[in-house]
Amino acid sequence: MTEKVQDPTTTFPGKEGEPARLILLRHGASGGSAEGLLYGRTDVDLLPPGEAQVRGAAKRAARWLNGAAEISVVSSPLLRARRSAEIFRAEISRTKAPAPGPGGAVVRENRIIDGLSELDLGDWEGETYEGLMERDPERMHRHFDNFLTSKSPGGESLSDLAARVRPAVEGLRVEGAGRVTVLAAHAAVNRVIVCDALGAPLDNFFRVELGLGSLCVIDYHGEVPLVRLVNG
Repeated sequence: MTEKVQDPTTTFPGKEGEPARLILLRHGASGGSAEGLLYGRTDVDLLPPGEAQVRGAAKRAARWLNGAAEISVVSSPLLRARRSAEIFRAEISRTKAPAPGPGGAVVRENRIIDGLSELDLGDWEGETYEGLMERDPERMHRHFDNFLTSKSPGGESLSDLAARVRPAVEGLRVEGAGRVTVLAAHAAVNRVIVCDALGAPLDNFFRVELGLGSLCVIDYHGEVPLVRLVNG
């Protein structure tokens, strides 16, 4: 018989036996991705390569879903995130028995949460970084020097984004105790969640790399987050 080995380095005050597990899924490649277009609220669908990225993410997520009795799927209202959630849910439903009991899990229908929408880029929607820098380099340098509070004309600041994402995540943490929640959203949304879970100030936002179709895993032991995976 193999002796069970415990790792004391994973123990910390406040850690509970059944955390609320949050799996962050960034949507796959969508319209405008190949051209590097800046799309926040512009509603574009996934491209075939993006669908493949999400299916691959669902396969990689299997190890984080094993043993779950219930899996909830939530998403941003934007089409690229909704489609990613649908594909992800269909993929895990095919590989896990959709019923309670040993070896199975209840996979809940996708739920839309408005607060998880991508950063609103206002007049910069459909532009490229290169184009904006070429047209008004001084304005763009000022923007990146103060990116927490600066915003595009008619758009949101990063602080605005965080102010609506945080209550949504807190609700999922509270209601998801002992369960797994898959959150299909966007690069900016998921970066805010990861920074908060790490206790990193939001000015570290651009130090978190999250590729298309990437996964992050966070276990919330009560109010204490444990980051298990980033950009997986």
